[in-house]
Amino acid sequence: MERRDATRLQDLYAFEILDSPREQQYDDIVALARLISKTPGAFISFVDAERLWFKSIEGLPQRDLPREQSFCQFVVDSGKSLLVEDVLKDQRFIVCRDKTLMRRPANASQLPPDGHHPEALDIRFYFGVPLKSNSGSVLGTLCVVDYQPRRLDPEVINGLERLAGQVITLLELRRTNATVEAERETFTTLFEVAPVPLVLARDGVIHRSNHSFAALVTDSDTGSLQGKPVGTYLPELDLEGDPDVGVSAELKNEVGQSTAVQVHHTRIRVSREAYHLLALHDLTDRLEKEQVLQDQRTQAENANRIKDTFLSLVSHDLKSPLAGIFTMLDLLATSGSSFSDQARDEAIRDLRSAAAVLVEMINQLLNIHRLESGQLQVETAPVQIYPLVQDIVLTLRRQIREKELTIDVALDPMFSLTVDEGLFREALFNLVSNAVKFSPMGGTVRVEGDGDEVRVLDHGAGVAPGDLPLLFRQEVKTSRLGTAGEAGTGLGLPLTKDIMRAHHGDVLVRTTGPQGSCFVLTLDGGTPAL
Repeated sequence: MERRDATRLQDLYAFEILDSPREQQYDDIVALARLISKTPGAFISFVDAERLWFKSIEGLPQRDLPREQSFCQFVVDSGKSLLVEDVLKDQRFIVCRDKTLMRRPANASQLPPDGHHPEALDIRFYFGVPLKSNSGSVLGTLCVVDYQPRRLDPEVINGLERLAGQVITLLELRRTNATVEAERETFTTLFEVAPVPLVLARDGVIHRSNHSFAALVTDSDTGSLQGKPVGTYLPELDLEGDPDVGVSAELKNEVGQSTAVQVHHTRIRVSREAYHLLALHDLTDRLEKEQVLQDQRTQAENANRIKDTFLSLVSHDLKSPLAGIFTMLDLLATSGSSFSDQARDEAIRDLRSAAAVLVEMINQLLNIHRLESGQLQVETAPVQIYPLVQDIVLTLRRQIREKELTIDVALDPMFSLTVDEGLFREALFNLVSNAVKFSPMGGTVRVEGDGDEVRVLDHGAGVAPGDLPLLFRQEVKTSRLGTAGEAGTGLGLPLTKDIMRAHHGDVLVRTTGPQGSCFVLTLDGGTPAL
């Protein structure tokens, strides 16, 4: 019995009906019960562990009663309707006749003319219908009472039992509404605090949005976004597209800034209305990581390209000057006595020039490796530029002579820059050797400088427009054959760019075209490149 009552009480408490405020629907049922039974009292009661609590009551005092002193306890225990036509003549209730709290006053003259008293009544007639939940538990009763014996027609009894069914309907509706409200509160809480930006839209208009979304697009609260078109913030999004498919889009905030997002969109129905639920994922972090991976991939590809270039230099470019040096040395060794002093001096100068070019190639490879590995150290000091240019011209003596070029060194002998002498010479050598390479026969290469820059000008065919954006990028080979068919590695200008950046400067193409080009080494950033 105790276990069954514990289950019943658990079911009762789940409705959260005890001690709830008065509600018109329950009062209407009690009024109808009193009307159809024509009794002076009626009530809806719920039986707790030790008390009888009235949800609605008419004709009786509005107060709790001890459970053991009520007729309703018998209805709860049996689970059946209880009809007592005359308490004084019903043998089932002789034992509790004197235990009711509703006793007649000692002084009958205290009763009102109709015999009723709000606190002192003597019930003679009782009819109670059990209020059974859908799970079968008896939660309480729907009762009608009188202060004198009476009978009830079967039609009246049937009507009261139907009204009891309506009480259960109200209770179940109450529980359903409570569940719906709890789910709504849960949804609202989860929707609002979700770390993912969410938008609930209808007919292309924002119906609701959460704090995460508001933080991306506005400085105001989420309520300020309600009623605004979704297209204000997601102009590229097609709400008629396939749902549940993530699409990339640009999210614009209220000041015009854009954020790359991925939008997952689901169609839902709420209260027969169609909505679109949009969940946004910020792609900024992912795109940054993808960019890092791309940069790492590019660096790896550059390293491979540098390795391939090194092998190419070793197998061809370095081999050619070495072969020339050995040939000239053999010639001097076997036929040196037949050379005039002037011819011997010329041969020695050519040997020095070939060896110097060889050293330049080796230095380029070493510097590229140091730059890639982060081992290149820049040690600056004031350096006179004129002697550097003269040394470079001497290194390129043979190429200059073969093309009959004029080298115009238009520099003040005292002109100096604060640079790393070895690295800056490497950068300047690359520009002068390129000018020699692309100059026509009999052309002029001019080197000039002032302020924080040195300029190298030639009269070659210029840089192709399509090559300009790629000229200083290691990952793209833009090297072309020179005017005399000279080959190149394509590493000279990217290396020059890295050297100048290490000096907090730059290398620029100031002018280029059919009349020639002007390349600039600058230590102050210079004017923008073409």
